Amino acid sequence: MINKVNAIQNRNGNGHHSHEQGLRVHHLANLGGLIALAGLDLESPDFLLGALLSVAEEARKLRAEERAQVAKIGRAKLDERATGKRAWKSWQRARDLHAITLSTNQVRDIIEALGGQAPESPTHLVLALSQALAEAFDEAN
Repeated sequence: MINKVNAIQNRNGNGHHSHEQGLRVHHLANLGGLIALAGLDLESPDFLLGALLSVAEEARKLRAEERAQVAKIGRAKLDERATGKRAWKSWQRARDLHAITLSTNQVRDIIEALGGQAPESPTHLVLALSQALAEAFDEAN
């Protein structure tokens, strides 16, 4: 198992990221592009976050018809810039990603529940978890 963990570490550890991390970064970059399209990219971070929080609050209050009207305005701007397809594809991919937060003990428990042995070093836990999941998947198939 140590060799497999080292192989995963070499593949994902040395400044490289997973496919899922790449999708997340791509999605966040596209969101930045949408902020630029709206003309807000030169605003200060505190103003921009405040504006986004304000918009989020307003969005929660919109009825379906109002949301459709706002989406229509955005779609027209995306079509004008020919970026609509890329933004929609990124959004669709991002919906398949799920961020979770686990404690060190929770990760250890999952590894052990999958039949693996949790490494002592917390920095190797995610790699060991990935390996334990891969082995469990291989055994199931």
